[in-house]
Amino acid sequence: MMLVMASLGATAQQRSIVLEQAGTLAGKLPQGERGQVTSLKVSGPLNGADILVLREMGKSHLSELDMSDANIVAGGPSYFPVGSDQDAYTQDDRFSTRFFYGCTALTSVTLPKTLMSVSNDAFTNCPSLKELKVTDSEYFTSVDGILFNASMERLVRCPQGKSIESYDIPRGVVEIYPGAFRNVKTLRSVSFPASTWSISDFSFYGCPIQTIRCAMPRASIGLAFEQGVMNTAQVIVPAGTKSDYMSVEGWNKFKNFSEE
Repeated sequence: MMLVMASLGATAQQRSIVLEQAGTLAGKLPQGERGQVTSLKVSGPLNGADILVLREMGKSHLSELDMSDANIVAGGPSYFPVGSDQDAYTQDDRFSTRFFYGCTALTSVTLPKTLMSVSNDAFTNCPSLKELKVTDSEYFTSVDGILFNASMERLVRCPQGKSIESYDIPRGVVEIYPGAFRNVKTLRSVSFPASTWSISDFSFYGCPIQTIRCAMPRASIGLAFEQGVMNTAQVIVPAGTKSDYMSVEGWNKFKNFSEE
């Protein structure tokens, strides 16, 4: 067993690659070497062809990916070729739909400094992902591995593999993005500050929520929680607001309210 572990450790690699032209990552990192790379920093322009390579690696052994000095550009083939109008292509300075979908090996991703937009399903089905990191960005920031817009008014994504049982949404956050906490399997309690007014669809799908604490008078909720959670979770609201919550579409589907 010790010999096997030593052998595996010897093959693991950290690599740093600089591209001068989009679409050339495959040439810099041949097929036979990709399965050995566990940590990669890639810089320069990246198009669909390059993202295909990163996605392949992210489904294998690539754990840590640093894209801080990369920039996403339009062009190249579909990086998510599923057929017809569902194919996904790179767009300038965006993590478009299903960008890293299904990259089960990734544990840490550092976003490009130039990145302007992240699709709400860019990191779906990444169960090992524990942190999203940001450096010197005008558009995003990261706190404890959780991604926000730069002003911290919008919570964009909590990585699916982050181990948290209870989370207090920071004060000043007004919106929880669609799917922001989706499939965070350890999350059992969440608290919303008075500033929150919108909790978007699927924000907490797949989370075994037992307690929801609300400091705001009420907020738009959409389809943020699954029916099973609405049947069993305890919703704690400010004194005198229970009837207000129970009159709002979405909140009125919860079965258990109390005031404090």
